[in-house]
Amino acid sequence: MAANLALSVKLNDPSRPVTLLYKNGDELPDGVAAHFDHCAPFENPDDYPGVTIKLGIYEPTPYAEAMYVDADCLIMKRDMDRHWAKYGVQDFNLSGVTCTSGAYYGCDVKAMMAAAGVDYFVAGNCGALFFRKNSGGEKMFRDARAYLAERHPDLIETRPRRGDGLSDQPYFSAAMARNGLQPVSYTAEEGTVMATTYLAKDIDFDLAAGRGLLKKPTGFRVMNRLWAKGWVAHDTSIAHFIDLKPLRVYQRLSDWLRDRFGMPRYVFE
Repeated sequence: MAANLALSVKLNDPSRPVTLLYKNGDELPDGVAAHFDHCAPFENPDDYPGVTIKLGIYEPTPYAEAMYVDADCLIMKRDMDRHWAKYGVQDFNLSGVTCTSGAYYGCDVKAMMAAAGVDYFVAGNCGALFFRKNSGGEKMFRDARAYLAERHPDLIETRPRRGDGLSDQPYFSAAMARNGLQPVSYTAEEGTVMATTYLAKDIDFDLAAGRGLLKKPTGFRVMNRLWAKGWVAHDTSIAHFIDLKPLRVYQRLSDWLRDRFGMPRYVFE
């Protein structure tokens, strides 16, 4: 998946160098490293259970300014410069909204605010993170790690397939509020930076045409995932294939990318 992401960057953001971050001790598959400008292991991967390993990306990242993107993503369009500009107004950023009440993936927002000692909470998308290697960026990661170390029960987000139940998002979100940072937001008309395929419909992704169309629910009436209230169309720059679904769409795009760049096809399942 990471190799496919790198190929999509070469296609749609070709001037940008790409680094593969991986767990120290893992063996990279044959031919994968050649598609990256750098390959860097996490320094202390055992300090970060599950997906909280994102809290460890600061040190191994070799760039003064970076955008982390989850490996199960593809860059669909040649417009990433506008997202770098939008994210770059502060030393750490992600897309999302601020909130002071309600629920966040089963967690009570007010309880999360109290646990973190902040006046608001950021409900954000950590599939794409912008940060700078400077004092501001370093402090964000340091504060997020401090929240992780506390293991406060009200900051432990639980979702299916999250391993031990720890997620990176509450810790980054709390650290943003602690540092007075606001997330970026997008309108459907301007085109969002990233949209997930989770619970989406009418997915129309075409790398050759630079198209990332899909419809996402505006909300749900039952259990935050059933009986959509409505639908909004997006033309996303980054497609995030949660659980690699729909697999047939991802496989088609993978085959197209690998054929174009002379990389052997890989069957995902």
